[in-house]
Amino acid sequence: MVSNKEIEKLFDRWNPNNIRTGDRVTVSIGQKYQARIVGLEIDLKNKKVYANLKLVDNTRRSPIRVDVADCYLSKGIYVGHHTGG
Repeated sequence: MVSNKEIEKLFDRWNPNNIRTGDRVTVSIGQKYQARIVGLEIDLKNKKVYANLKLVDNTRRSPIRVDVADCYLSKGIYVGHHTGG
C-alpha cells in the first residue's frame, strides 16, 4: 500500500509542468489545442498522471484525456472582461 505522502511525491514527479485542476492549458500531442483541466488522475501502474479536459473548441475531435506531461499552462484563451475582450 502506498501512503498519501508517497502519492503526493509521485504526483509531483509525474506532473513536470505543475498542472492543477482548473488550469487553462495548451495540449501538445502531435496537434496543439487548448483546454481546461477538469480533473487529474494518478495511475500508479503506468507511472503517469492523466488530465481530464474540457475542450475550448468542441467542434474538433481532440482527446479529452491525456498525459499531464503533454499539457502546458496558457493564459488568455477565454476572451472576457478581464482581458478587455
